[in-house]
Amino acid sequence: MSWTRHNDEREYDELVNWDARLSREGPFFERLFADYDVHSVADVGAGSARHSIMYRSWGREVWAIDPSDDMLELARENAARLESDVRIVQGGFGDVARIVGERVDAVTCTGNALPHVRSLDGLREALADFAAALRPGGVLVLHYLNHHRLIAQQVRTMSPVFRQTPSGDKFFLRLLDYTASGDGVLFDFVTLVRDASVREAEHTIESWPGTLEADPTGGWSMRSRRSLHFAMIPSLITSELTAAGFEKVQILGDHSGRELALDTDESMIVIAERRR
Repeated sequence: MSWTRHNDEREYDELVNWDARLSREGPFFERLFADYDVHSVADVGAGSARHSIMYRSWGREVWAIDPSDDMLELARENAARLESDVRIVQGGFGDVARIVGERVDAVTCTGNALPHVRSLDGLREALADFAAALRPGGVLVLHYLNHHRLIAQQVRTMSPVFRQTPSGDKFFLRLLDYTASGDGVLFDFVTLVRDASVREAEHTIESWPGTLEADPTGGWSMRSRRSLHFAMIPSLITSELTAAGFEKVQILGDHSGRELALDTDESMIVIAERRR
């Protein structure tokens, strides 16, 4: 098996089943936007912009903001394919208020994006920026992994995901380690890829075993990348949101709106209102 190091964030769109995800999450955001009379949204860490495009399809004014060149390219491809005129802008945490230029009704930061701040100071900078970008009474929505569960249980792996893609058969694996101080979650993202030609070739019972003689790797290769996430347990994010000018903080366990089950839920949704 061959190995390469990569930063191909475009594979995120292959990892996620977007049709299923948006059908599950869409009603939650529709209700929330109606409750807060949301007409404008800054989607921060927007990635491939699938949430942003969904918001725009509901008639909201939307900024899809992300620092990654690769993700922005994919976002533009998705917008063109889905015939969306969503605004796609390069920027990161600390840039939002400057980019939108006026206060918006909602800021969303989903897809485990916020933990990339890497430190408490980085988190505070991001939350201050979100507060500056929001109108008084506006709503902030965060969605990321439940770090309390990961750290308390020392979770080492997440469920592997298989996808059949035009470029090959892919297994997406995630291995977790932790900083000694307990304030960081260390991710190895590993992608195992079998070349599409193996799947597409016409094999027989007799020929199949012999294919390894021609190619000992069996057409498999491995790619990996690493990421550090700052651990934001519920008590920490609640206190930091309050200090940053937010109130009415809610922490949910899924998009049905139920309260977080601290020891069992894989991810958490945080809703907070900008103090009036």
